[in-house]
Amino acid sequence: MSTDDPSEFQPLGIDPTVSRNIFLGMLALLAGGLLAYNLLKRPMGPPPKEIANDPLLVQGRTIFQTRCVSCHGETGRGDGPISGNLLGPKVGNLTAEQWKHGDQPEQVQEVIAKGVEGTAMSPWGNVLDPPEIKAVAAYLYFLGKRPIPEALRTP
Repeated sequence: MSTDDPSEFQPLGIDPTVSRNIFLGMLALLAGGLLAYNLLKRPMGPPPKEIANDPLLVQGRTIFQTRCVSCHGETGRGDGPISGNLLGPKVGNLTAEQWKHGDQPEQVQEVIAKGVEGTAMSPWGNVLDPPEIKAVAAYLYFLGKRPIPEALRTP
């Protein structure tokens, strides 16, 4: 078989029309998914009165609502919408009397920044900067009905 004769060449792969239709179908699924997500997601309401005038806690709440609610739930009880489907130990209840990994500000920040090996708690230190980690930690104290440590309020 000679490759000089184009009539003998048999293209490999998928027919270009089929390939284009698959691509357009996938694009339509993606667009539909994004549309459904935007229509169904609940907008975040205003912060509770207790924290409305505290910029640190408002920032921590905003980050918590966007990054942590799916696992920890809106009130931090570990009952987020995906918590039951995660592998490993049950998601931490941030309103519990005792926190599994310590309740000192540096311990809480370390859990947020580095995650917890062997659990679904991912590290957020590459996503959040140190002031954002402090804000989330402060908000966790609020959810746990604990006093906010002064160490989290200092720059």
